[in-house]
Amino acid sequence: MNRSSSAALPSARGQYPSATRRRLLAGCALAAGIAAAGPVSAADYPAQTSIQLVISFPPGGATDVLARELAVKMGAALDQSIVVVNRPGAAGLIGMQAAARATPDGYTLYISSVGSSTINEAINGKQRISLDDLDAVGGIASAPHILVVPSDSGIKDVKTLVEQLKAKPNGYNYASMGAGTLSNLEGEIFKEQTGVNALQIPYKGSSQALPEVITGSSIFFFDSPSSSLPQQKAGRINVLAVAAAKRLASLPDVPTFKELGINGLESENLFALMVPKGTPPDRIAILDKALKKVQADPAFRKAIEVPGFEVSDISGADTPRFIHDQRVFWKQKVESLHIAPSAAQ
Repeated sequence: MNRSSSAALPSARGQYPSATRRRLLAGCALAAGIAAAGPVSAADYPAQTSIQLVISFPPGGATDVLARELAVKMGAALDQSIVVVNRPGAAGLIGMQAAARATPDGYTLYISSVGSSTINEAINGKQRISLDDLDAVGGIASAPHILVVPSDSGIKDVKTLVEQLKAKPNGYNYASMGAGTLSNLEGEIFKEQTGVNALQIPYKGSSQALPEVITGSSIFFFDSPSSSLPQQKAGRINVLAVAAAKRLASLPDVPTFKELGINGLESENLFALMVPKGTPPDRIAILDKALKKVQADPAFRKAIEVPGFEVSDISGADTPRFIHDQRVFWKQKVESLHIAPSAAQ
């Protein structure tokens, strides 16, 4: 059971904390600015006007790296300048709102973390801005989490970790990137599926959590490869398993949880390219063609491997079904794990 008790993200108008309200208003201003250029005829698309690529993450992180690689390569494919716009805050709602409320003309793109968005909905209920306010171009890449432990623990496989946790019930902590995050839910699913217990210690992202794992303050952690792989190479942590349907190319010797007989830990952690709802289908088709060209580029594949991404084969047509399935899965998990709305933020 999730033990955190921080406040849920308010969803009704007038209930946001003042700082969050200011960020949401700034998102509206961005959307208005993007819309000001007005529509361009299909025959002229894309014209020599820069395309905005909005993300709900700050500069410097793995998603920012993905966005900037995509902007360069996709811009070349379209013969068009693509500018990355970072709009973090409010569990991703700031950036999503900026994109969803922009003019649906193909000049505003959005990278959605499908897992984060559907988990937030499952915990807090659907917000006034959601993935339903966007149309899908297609999956860009996935970044499955990996299970890591401190190397000083001597634990080198999941079997040993489970044995150690069972030998000392209630004697260990596990780290997460924050209450209500994918990292948190993966930790709870792991406990549920293996019959172990450990107290969640929520941190503000991997940069805070990982040092605590390295020192042994927490016994395990579901982390992004971009953060953990450098520490693995330095000998500070061991990687035990991959929370995905298949092994990662960057970790070919590390098994998936499914291979180990542990179910429920197969999140693709998909990052999808989306546009404001109502964007003309012919423009979405042009964007889709450019995206596929980028995904086939070995240089792009190699560049996004470094922060832990692998190219996705989920098409624009399949993305709504994927989102639906993720919503159903996480709603069931949030209910079975008794994750309360107050634990989400």
